[in-house]
Amino acid sequence: MIEPKFIGILVLGGFSNLTLAALIEPLRAANRMAKQTLFGWQVASEDGKPVLSSSWLRVEAEVAMAEIAGADMLFVVASFDAEARATPAVRRFLRAEARRGTIIAGLESAPYVLALAGVLDGHRATTHWEDLRDFAERFPAVTAMPDRFVVDRRRITAGGALPTLDLMLDLLRREQGLSLALAVSSTFLYEGAHPGHDPQHMVAAGRLAWQDPLLVRAIRLMEANIEAPLPVEAIAAELGIGPRALLQRFRATLGTGPKAYYAELRLALARRLLENTDRPVNDIAADCGFASGSALARAFRTRYGVNPAGFRKAA
Repeated sequence: MIEPKFIGILVLGGFSNLTLAALIEPLRAANRMAKQTLFGWQVASEDGKPVLSSSWLRVEAEVAMAEIAGADMLFVVASFDAEARATPAVRRFLRAEARRGTIIAGLESAPYVLALAGVLDGHRATTHWEDLRDFAERFPAVTAMPDRFVVDRRRITAGGALPTLDLMLDLLRREQGLSLALAVSSTFLYEGAHPGHDPQHMVAAGRLAWQDPLLVRAIRLMEANIEAPLPVEAIAAELGIGPRALLQRFRATLGTGPKAYYAELRLALARRLLENTDRPVNDIAADCGFASGSALARAFRTRYGVNPAGFRKAA
């Protein structure tokens, strides 16, 4: 009989339900498919009290975090306001677990918590793509990667809910073999498993990937050139078609032209950065391909009816 591996799960307030499910459900399914307990787990909060998710669902913690000390693997789950959840007690706990040699994983925004505790120093790591640039600037001792998930020695990070599912399937493959990993994947009717080194994308292509793969290539070129936007003519040339043909494809499938779509992509990123970081507006403008903070403000007000400062204050 295989000795079950004990998984400690520290859930911080404002976490994503989907990320937590992507972590736990593959473990449950693996036990079911193997017809034995391969994994056991406990959900903990900092103080053992219930935790509210980002959608205000209440999760009852089984124990306080001190009681999952010494787990075979420790997963930290966080989403919104992750830094505010990185209390001195949480940081001390993570440092103590690192000294024990525990494998520590941070999911979605939890890499911020791990980095603030100093347990990611000298490691490669990722976080949600919206925060990746800020994360890289804030924590120069950590090598920030745009990957879906990163496994670097005894530190693991994943960028969001579906990357967490990909991560868990990868861990199952490593721990229990490909057959069980495929069986678990099939349980969820999930055929889109990605390797960790696949990049995170701003736009999830979904059905568009088979409906019009050339259009997806155009969008990926836009994503890769946010700071210095490409002319539509250059995008069309890269794809081997004319600008007019590109315009027709965008309008037929997405209901807008490539220039307008590109601008919307850049403004959506600016909106996320304003909401989720405290970076100066001028820096966000540069990151999103605007010549100045005032240029971003004009475009932002036209699109959202409020200037960046007003939006950030309300958010």
